[in-house]
Amino acid sequence: MKAPLNLCFLLIFILSAANDGFGTEVIAWGAGKTVSKKNQNDRGQSIVPADLTNAVLVAGGWWESVALKTNGTLQGWGTNATPQIAPSGSNYIAVACGDLFSVALRSNGTVVAVGDDGFGQTAVPAGLSNVVAVSCGFYHALALKSDGTLSAWGGQGDGTDGGYVPGGINGVVAISAGGYHNLVLKSDGSLFGWGDDTYGESSIPLGVTNIVAIAAGGWHNLVLRDDGTVFAWGLDNYHQTDVPAGLSNVVAIAAGSWHSLALKSDGTVVAWGWDTNGQTDVPPGLTNVVQIAAGDVHSLALVGDTFPPASMILTRPDIVSNRFRLFVPSRNGRVYQLQYKNSLNDANWNSLQLNAGTGACLDLSDSISAGQRFYRVVRW
Repeated sequence: MKAPLNLCFLLIFILSAANDGFGTEVIAWGAGKTVSKKNQNDRGQSIVPADLTNAVLVAGGWWESVALKTNGTLQGWGTNATPQIAPSGSNYIAVACGDLFSVALRSNGTVVAVGDDGFGQTAVPAGLSNVVAVSCGFYHALALKSDGTLSAWGGQGDGTDGGYVPGGINGVVAISAGGYHNLVLKSDGSLFGWGDDTYGESSIPLGVTNIVAIAAGGWHNLVLRDDGTVFAWGLDNYHQTDVPAGLSNVVAIAAGSWHSLALKSDGTVVAWGWDTNGQTDVPPGLTNVVQIAAGDVHSLALVGDTFPPASMILTRPDIVSNRFRLFVPSRNGRVYQLQYKNSLNDANWNSLQLNAGTGACLDLSDSISAGQRFYRVVRW
């Protein structure tokens, strides 16, 4: 068996060769549109700053939203009472938001957290390194390391939430922190959950297989199957687990406290669940979406001028063979190429083989013996 895969599979996107960019606009809806003093959930988290440009990823928390930009910096909006909106500095490659705190991942595998620390949720463990993904619950944070192991901090510390890691967990390739629980996807395709299980949110239903993406909400979970369908379980008080009949061709999922989102391969968004603040009222005409995120009671979408990147969630590194595989929905007449950088600071992308579009999914791959790489797909 080879050494564990040491890939960073966070910044993966599809772009046209003529446009070396990704997102062109961030759209938000739900709580925060009016900044009403009468509504405590209305803190401006859906009022996207006019000067926000070059976003490559968005994240939503309780009263805040954060965008990661192409230059590796973060820009946040909404309430900043703690302050919790966004860590300062640069070289960030991912960000996640919790309940009045944010956690950001730097390209060197270290983590920065800011905001409320009432439960130790910003007290990043000393020496934490080699992190490739981060996720936030209400009051705890979860990190995935390049060797497939986990680190967690924050929470109530009494075993009732997700602020800890049970012994023996390894081979993890994807993480998602819920309100008081965690859900992870392992390299063998299995799911594992722990933390609060009041509504069965930490218990994995029988027969849930072929999973390529996970999303944990407040007290519910969504999973995406490799056939583009969605399955959900847990608390259903606002129908957040009632997946719309006939929903298919899904390429990404997101879960808020009591609502759910799905991104389809045609760039449109489907939402269901609690709608008191309009968080499931998808803006009319919204299309060309390339990424989605769900906050407590608001939703976000990153709009781009390229084909929706199913690759962002149909990506699963093979920890045994050190093989990185990327499934990309393609179009006839187009040519696709997987490219990589060993560091976001590298000036140029390294190109792998060219692949002609078939009208179906292309299997793009790369094999390395060690190191960290950041991938993108270029389309002509």
